[in-house]
Amino acid sequence: MASSSSISPGYLPSPILQQIEVSTEKRDPNTSISDPAFHFLPSRTVSIFGGQVIAQAILAAHATVDPALSLHSVHATFIDRTDPKQALVYRVSNLRTGNTIANRLVNVFQHTTLVFMATMSFHRFEKEPVLKHNSTLPTGFPPFDIMTPVKRSDYYQMIFKDGMKESDEILLAALDAKHLMPSLTVLHASELEKLKDFFKDTPNIPIAGNRQSKTYRSFEESLRSGSLAKLVAQAPSTNSRIIYQYLKVNGHLPDSAGHRTAAFALASDAFSSQLPAVLIPNKDLLWVTSLDHTIYFHKPFNPCDWLAVENTVSVADGGRSLVGMKYWNKHGELVATVMQEGLFRGKQKSKL
Repeated sequence: MASSSSISPGYLPSPILQQIEVSTEKRDPNTSISDPAFHFLPSRTVSIFGGQVIAQAILAAHATVDPALSLHSVHATFIDRTDPKQALVYRVSNLRTGNTIANRLVNVFQHTTLVFMATMSFHRFEKEPVLKHNSTLPTGFPPFDIMTPVKRSDYYQMIFKDGMKESDEILLAALDAKHLMPSLTVLHASELEKLKDFFKDTPNIPIAGNRQSKTYRSFEESLRSGSLAKLVAQAPSTNSRIIYQYLKVNGHLPDSAGHRTAAFALASDAFSSQLPAVLIPNKDLLWVTSLDHTIYFHKPFNPCDWLAVENTVSVADGGRSLVGMKYWNKHGELVATVMQEGLFRGKQKSKL
């Protein structure tokens, strides 16, 4: 497998490496091939994990671009199902190579069937930009220590509740994740501000489990009253379609932009397709899959460091859904934004 970077001695290589690596042809750097021995077949699907395909496509494209350029956007579309037993062939087309911008089209084939395509844009990162702004980590983002560990299979069981044993081993080795589900009894800074406004407009609040009313002299007293769940229920949370997470890639990656962006791409697809069905009540759901996946890289970062993630389901209708994911680094800087469109089918509509 072609790789121009190596991992520093004494560091444990990330388990994700064997899932994202491709072999790039020496005589034709525009062609890369996957190794079927390392294809990841998730539970409840017959196709190779979509995040793995995106990651390998990124490495294939990186092999054709000046290392001084950084990947800043990926627009990926899943076209057809893939056979885990067969190699994927990544063919990269050079759409344009300029001084500061390069564009690539990656078409992925199995035999003669086009199964995936992505357009990618690379840019020379400007250390002294003309404009500079960053949507820093919200002050109300839940702290790390109140979140609980989560696996991809946990979300599947929230959806299907069938006790099926999931194929989680590869992602468990490759990623570490914690999350906080929406809860009426968990208040964050944004909710506190909302309740302050709520108290200004509504001084007399019913006490939970009691028909009487009480006038609260201060906001702080309300938090000690025992009627918190009732109060939040009366002032509905705007975060009811949000799951907060902390996520990182385990181990260490080669010191190359290609490996870091590819590893992040795989990680970004680990939970996203299930989120709408986890957050929105449904019935007779048979399966979920990804239609397309878009990533915007705002600045260089290492996915082996913990990232704070805000997952928001903005719409689910017509059999499709849209999930937005924002990622902040340890300095509170927004480093990546991801959008994924998913497809949901019930038991009466199970074929594409």
